[in-house]
Amino acid sequence: MELIKVDYNKCIKCGICVDICPSCILEMGEDGPVCNWDRGCMACGHCVAICPTAAMDNAHCQLAKQIPVPMPVLDSETAYNFLRMRRSIRNFKPQPVEEEKITKLLDIARYAPTAGNSQGLYYIVISDAETIRKIADLTAEWMQKEIEVNSPHSRYFSNILRTYHERKIDIIARNAPQLIFACARKLNLTGVSNCEQAWSYASLYAPTLGLGTTTAGFIQTCGISGYEPLVELLDIPKKQQIVGTLMVGYPKYKYQRLVERQHLKVEFR
Repeated sequence: MELIKVDYNKCIKCGICVDICPSCILEMGEDGPVCNWDRGCMACGHCVAICPTAAMDNAHCQLAKQIPVPMPVLDSETAYNFLRMRRSIRNFKPQPVEEEKITKLLDIARYAPTAGNSQGLYYIVISDAETIRKIADLTAEWMQKEIEVNSPHSRYFSNILRTYHERKIDIIARNAPQLIFACARKLNLTGVSNCEQAWSYASLYAPTLGLGTTTAGFIQTCGISGYEPLVELLDIPKKQQIVGTLMVGYPKYKYQRLVERQHLKVEFR
């Protein structure tokens, strides 16, 4: 089908689709909206989703595959408390998470916003305990190299490695039963920020599945740096790069209270 189709019998010429199009490829014609530059479409689906009479269709995000917005939405207090309930989980039960739940977790992550609707993330789930240990060891190795070149994080990394090597505490992978690596094409300059959004969605959704998550910051930074031994261990395709790492598992403990944060700092001008 052509990119944009309009049922002009349904169209009421309200112009909302034209206003809402982020790529500005729609304009209002005599009979209704027309597309004047289809190659600029970012496939966001706004034009189809916003149409009050379901008159619009888009080949990249078809009307038949969209569903009505469920009602009612959460009230503000429920949503506020739900968001406050999110905790970074670093203590996990030993059993791995079922593939079905991991799939659900990552399925919601694909709905997170991405720059220019670039999307394009794919995931590698590591469940083998020995491989996770090697990943932690390689990350420690990378941190040691950073210390040797006197990177800005040298002092911090030294403390981390003291805990990891001398105290034998896995402060790097946190004994997580699974690690999820997000990858994006090397030409995707927004891959890291896209992944941050995806991790936010996954982390907020995780408790509904009985799961806990936190960003594996040391491993993630090592991966984003392109540390070759880690890239080789994970067998990352040459055209791809690591853009994020997430720990996931069943929480060992249950938090009983909502933690306060620093007071709000805002200036209205």
